[in-house]
Amino acid sequence: MIEQPFEIDSRYNRISGIMIVPRSRKRFPCAVLSHGLVSSKESSKYMTLSERFAEAGIASCRFDYHGCGESGGNIEETTLTIRLDNLNAIVEHVLSHPSVDPARIGIIGSSFGGSTALLKAARDERIRCLSLWATPHLLEDKDDSTISEIAFKETIFTDFQSYDILGEARKVYRALVIHGEADEVVPCAEGKAIYRRLSKPKAIEVIKGGDHIFSAEAHRNKAITLALNWFRRYLISDSEK
Repeated sequence: MIEQPFEIDSRYNRISGIMIVPRSRKRFPCAVLSHGLVSSKESSKYMTLSERFAEAGIASCRFDYHGCGESGGNIEETTLTIRLDNLNAIVEHVLSHPSVDPARIGIIGSSFGGSTALLKAARDERIRCLSLWATPHLLEDKDDSTISEIAFKETIFTDFQSYDILGEARKVYRALVIHGEADEVVPCAEGKAIYRRLSKPKAIEVIKGGDHIFSAEAHRNKAITLALNWFRRYLISDSEK
C-alpha cells in the first residue's frame, strides 16, 4: 500500500491527514475514518483498519480533527459543527483524489466521530455506506465539563444539543451499527436507538463484553471484519452488478 500524507484547510483550522491507497493504477473505493473526540489518525484501531482495507482493495483516509494530533485548533474549543466542517473538507479532498472512485465512498465513525459521520451521511448523498461504532446521540452537560481530563468549553454541549441526531438518522441507509455491550462511555442503548431510526438496508452488531474502544483484540478484530464486509458489499459487490 502507498501512504500519501497531506494538509488541507477548513473554515476553522488546518487539517493533517494521510491517504492509504492499494498499489495499482486503477481507482479504488475509499473509506473515510472519522475518529473520536480526543483520538487521532494514529490510533492503533484506525491504522489497523487502513491496513485491512488496503489488503481488500479499499483505500482509506485517516485525518486529525480540529484540536487533535497534527491538526490546528484548540481541542477545548471544538464542537460538532467544527468537526462536521472538517469532515466536509476531507470528503471533498477524497472525492477529488486521482486514485479514488468518487461513486464509492463510505465513512467509518467512532464515538463523537460517529455522530459527525451520521450527520454527514444524512446530508450528502455521495456517501455510499456507513459504519457507526460506539456512537452517541446525546452529550449531556454535567456539573463537570471535563471529558477525558480535558476541560471543554460549554459550547461543545450546547452545539451538540442543537442537532437532532435521531431525526437525522432517518435519512441514512446502508448503515452498520457496531456497539460494545459493556460500553462504559456511550451506553449501548444509544447505539440501539440510532439503529431503530435508520432507514433500510441497515444492520446492528452488539459485541458481547465489548467496551467503548473495543480494547480486547478479539472484539476489535470482529468490529473491523464486520465493517470490512459491509463496505465490500456496498462499495465493491454492488458496483459489480
